[in-house]
Amino acid sequence: MSAVKTAKFLLLALALGVGVPALAQRTYLEAGTRADMSFSFAQQTAFSLVAVVDAGVRDLAGPFGVGGRFGIGVAQGGAAFELGLSGLFHFGKYGAGMSPLAGFGFRVFFGGGQTAFGLNGVAGIEYFVNRQVAFVARAEPTLWFAGGASFGLDLRAGLRVYP
Repeated sequence: MSAVKTAKFLLLALALGVGVPALAQRTYLEAGTRADMSFSFAQQTAFSLVAVVDAGVRDLAGPFGVGGRFGIGVAQGGAAFELGLSGLFHFGKYGAGMSPLAGFGFRVFFGGGQTAFGLNGVAGIEYFVNRQVAFVARAEPTLWFAGGASFGLDLRAGLRVYP
């Protein structure tokens, strides 16, 4: 690749890196906790409490947005972490009272010497305290796959900040 093509490519990557987030109407950072109850078909029921940080873009394409997740938790004497990505649909207007939300996503959980993959649904509500801060509560039923199938129901609560 010539120096001119490399420079053009870098300039285009910089423009996309700066321009694409500018197209989104609302970026957010969300921090909270999650209570997780897992029902395994072949094992015992397990409970854990996890600290979760989400970041994403609301109203990326109309009412559709995306959110990414990083979580750290301690369950049954061991530490674990998870990564996730969700597509979200917001039914209400930004900054005005209550805004129901729904969506689908996938998650990857690393811990206890194994990796689990999950498909989850999202149903919740976002209540705006003001235009920059909202309280978020969500229920996330998840079907996990790791050497067998298990079902989990996550109840999440936290604050979402729109910078």
